[in-house]
Amino acid sequence: MSSPTLLAEVRANLVQYAPFSQLESADLDYLASRLELAYFHHGEIILAPGPDVPPACFIVRQGIVEALQPDPGEEPTLAELVAGESFPVAELAAERPVETSFRAAGDVFCWRLARADFDELARRSSVWREFITRRLGALLDLSRERLQASYALKTAQRRDMNTSLELVMKRDPITARADEGLRTVFERMERARIGSVLVAPADPEAGEDPVQGIFTHLDVIGRVVLPGLPLDTPIGRVMTHPVISLDAVDTVADAVLAMARHSIRHLPVLRDGVLVGIVTERDLFALQRRSMRRIGDTIETAASVEVLASAADDIREWSASLVAQGVNAPLVTGLISRLNDRLAQRLIRITAGEHGIDPGRFCWLALGSEGREEQTIATDQDNGLILRDGDEPMRDAMLAFALQVNQGLDRCGYPLCKGGIMASNPRWCLTLSEWKACFTHWIEHGTPEDLLAACIFFDFRGISGDLGLATRLRDFVAGRAMVNRRFLKQMSDEALRNRSPGSWGGDLIESLLGTSPGGGIDLKLHGTTPFVDAARVLALAGGVRLTGTIERLEALIAAGRLDAREARDWIDAFHFLQSLRLRIQQRIDLRGSENPNQLDIRRLSRLDRRILRESLRQSRSLQQRLRLDYPG
Repeated sequence: MSSPTLLAEVRANLVQYAPFSQLESADLDYLASRLELAYFHHGEIILAPGPDVPPACFIVRQGIVEALQPDPGEEPTLAELVAGESFPVAELAAERPVETSFRAAGDVFCWRLARADFDELARRSSVWREFITRRLGALLDLSRERLQASYALKTAQRRDMNTSLELVMKRDPITARADEGLRTVFERMERARIGSVLVAPADPEAGEDPVQGIFTHLDVIGRVVLPGLPLDTPIGRVMTHPVISLDAVDTVADAVLAMARHSIRHLPVLRDGVLVGIVTERDLFALQRRSMRRIGDTIETAASVEVLASAADDIREWSASLVAQGVNAPLVTGLISRLNDRLAQRLIRITAGEHGIDPGRFCWLALGSEGREEQTIATDQDNGLILRDGDEPMRDAMLAFALQVNQGLDRCGYPLCKGGIMASNPRWCLTLSEWKACFTHWIEHGTPEDLLAACIFFDFRGISGDLGLATRLRDFVAGRAMVNRRFLKQMSDEALRNRSPGSWGGDLIESLLGTSPGGGIDLKLHGTTPFVDAARVLALAGGVRLTGTIERLEALIAAGRLDAREARDWIDAFHFLQSLRLRIQQRIDLRGSENPNQLDIRRLSRLDRRILRESLRQSRSLQQRLRLDYPG
């Protein structure tokens, strides 16, 4: 293709779509010059499975291309490709044959890029190379960049959550030796006007941990003044250890999540195992007037439900601000879940004290999205209680305690579960042995009601009280479930009842772009839930004890039970669908919304429609994996 007019026409068409819109001008010229336009009539096979690597890459110019399953069964169409989309990218990048057929649905025009030219473009262009090796992830990065630009807060204090910690550190770390006296250390802190000191080994070359401990001004009263320690006491006696640290290449987002997970405010920073700095919560949170520290402090000192309700409002407002800045979905949902955990823990402690109940005699279970640490801005409550064996006589008292906690959470904006899955329900306030019997019944019988319960209760996580009770229950359940093939098959069938939107027929995105008020999709029911359900089944089969959807998939990758490339696409798709849910909830009045997960497709950009289409295809791909693992 040498005509300047034709080249200009090809360029103009390609730049409407990612990743071609991101290519350098010279690379786009190269691509346009190497393309050949091909026509395919309705029903014609464009590419079929075979023993060899495909000879070319195809870019849809006009029309729809169907990707067909090798074994069609009831649903032959695996995906539908529209203008701007390419195939078979993953197979060419990995130099492997295709396993699916690609067929024209109506009249189709495609550009054909020979395999040698495909490889040469990958050598020339980092953008193209990134796209073909992690296609969905590359599109997600581009979408996130655009969202950040659109929603960037108008304040000079804003800090990009993807900034490396190396750029955030403001000063060299102030250190002390473990044998130095308190007076010497306090004087050093006063001169430097700092609130913490890191305890480091006397000889950095001795091979010891680069950070042996940390001491902050908040430790002075509880560890020095009240015990009446002399000022010649070695700092090593009162320091906190071990110390959580991060690497200089880690990001602000990594630090934020670490602080939330471990309830800390200082993080030493290492480079190649050597201490190079420290970052504090104050360094990280100039996002808005409500910081995680202020919210956390409010929760920890709260003495009433009214104060906790105010903190819950702050959590939602702060989370919405993070979403508006384009902060990635796993970080936002992780932070929401961690802060909600802390709020629930404080409410449980307050209420247990009012009822005279020893927290060591029970374990409060988080279920559902909280159990998976995947709570969004709009979330209700699902919970249960484990009592110690022999504490059956306490049940009435525990139910009264749990009812007050459930009502308190409701007042904080976490609505009561409509299905009654709460600790105040006698069905879900059980001893450890009773919980074991309950799970055994679900696993052994597998009635529809049992399977519905399993979808909620298998994601349990202990958050308050004797967490060892939850650990013992998890060990019991994991061992029973992974060896019961019939139960896993039933769980797989249950997961597949919620059909992936990609299997609804036709071009889903285009069909939902009509002007009718009902044109939309429930991003929880038909978006994230298929991923959650499939990951649960695969995790139970693999003996994985983690509860988070992404944690489960990553653990299965590490164990060699999932193909890394394929599973990473599932993870990226889940991230995007979660981010869309958060974006909806960030901009609506949750109190007046019938469904805070309902997406109006018309509000999406062309890029986000494309990523949504690809994400829903990945949902179908994951469900297809379940069908292959549990056929029949």
